[in-house]
Amino acid sequence: MIPGPARRFSLTLLLGALGLVGCVSTPTETVPQPVTLPASFSGTPEAGDIRLTRQWWHHFDDPRLDEVVAAAVDGSFSLASARARLRQARAAARIAGADQLPTLDANADAGITRQDGSSSENYRVGASASYEVDLWGRIGAGVESARLEAQASEADLDAAYISLTASTADTFYRVLRQRAIVDLLDRQRATNEQVADLISVRYRNGQAQFDELLRQRRLAEASVSDLLSARATLKDLRHQLAALMGQPANTLALPAGTAITELPPMPGVGLPSQWLNQRPDLRAAWQRVQSADADVAVAIAEQYPRLDLSASLETAATSPSDLFEDWVSSLAAALAVPIFRGGALEAEVDRSTAARDVAFNDYAQTVVDAVAEVETALSNAHYDQERLISLNRQLRLAEEVVERLRQRYIGGAAEYLDVLSALTTLQSVQRQQLEAQWALLLDRIVLIRTIAGGWDTAGPEASEANG
Repeated sequence: MIPGPARRFSLTLLLGALGLVGCVSTPTETVPQPVTLPASFSGTPEAGDIRLTRQWWHHFDDPRLDEVVAAAVDGSFSLASARARLRQARAAARIAGADQLPTLDANADAGITRQDGSSSENYRVGASASYEVDLWGRIGAGVESARLEAQASEADLDAAYISLTASTADTFYRVLRQRAIVDLLDRQRATNEQVADLISVRYRNGQAQFDELLRQRRLAEASVSDLLSARATLKDLRHQLAALMGQPANTLALPAGTAITELPPMPGVGLPSQWLNQRPDLRAAWQRVQSADADVAVAIAEQYPRLDLSASLETAATSPSDLFEDWVSSLAAALAVPIFRGGALEAEVDRSTAARDVAFNDYAQTVVDAVAEVETALSNAHYDQERLISLNRQLRLAEEVVERLRQRYIGGAAEYLDVLSALTTLQSVQRQQLEAQWALLLDRIVLIRTIAGGWDTAGPEASEANG
């Protein structure tokens, strides 16, 4: 009995066993769930209901960010490559689709034959057509496979767009944060040097010990070292941002300043079942499962006979004026039956089946990893918010301790080591608090990236969304 790869692909059985009902030849609009998804993401009480647009970075209402991301989208070579791969896949789908139509060729030739001093002329005009009857659906399955691969490439472009814009936003805010850290360390260096100058005066007046001066000078020198390291990190981040934007680092012009953007309200993250259709990388992975299943249908159909129809029409004469007077036509049908191929056809079925299984399991693992990414992003956002609240309290306490100990030290009622310890603690908390403020912005970018904010189940037209 001839199997059904022609119209119904074999993945139906696999999906049925997994509770995923559907037919590969007519892919479902909803991405199936290869694993059990939670009813909702954990740690989402803070989530809002704000719906993001495809230009998700406008969520931050930051003209500086808008400028940088727009430049990255225009200048990125990786995004340009993704666009080219999409054009390539769409062209391949058109090529595959051409096999469903008859081929038609026209030909003409003319010649002169010379023999024993005489010559004769020969003219011929003809046309031929051929068509393979898709008995077992081999051609249709091949067309379906190419079409699905083109759809996957479109989803790849959307995923590349999200990845590029998120990486650019993340790196740009890291640049601004590093600028702020450099400014903070420079202020701390100046403070430590001022304290060292104060202790130097007290030492000359016999009010401080020499070891106190040495300790403070060491702290001031450590501040210089930290400042140099922070400046090197800032330079590295600029290089990374320049690469994302497709520009040489020495020509990169960025908005000035270190002001932090106010954290906007939390966007809605949706339900896991909805989010599964929203992420382009998951759509692409599922479409490749379907494409691989269509390839199985092609491999199975290769084992069965092919029926080719052909027709030709031809006219010939010894002079151009006599052409088209007499016509010769022919119509033929050819049936080719594979008898022995050394097991190659069966092996190709096994190979394509295994490739489909690989694609399905890769898709399932991608879903599992993606769920973990969302949960981690939500968890980090929650705990970083709590940590910032704690650091704000620590900062106020540390500032009060330093001020009190400074006054007592000047009055001779406190030991220098207590002042040094309090000052070191304050400077550490200042840096942690600054980094924690920016961490909330970076967490938000990661969250938007993991939920693919702005991309819905319909999917954007890649050529429109990405220029």
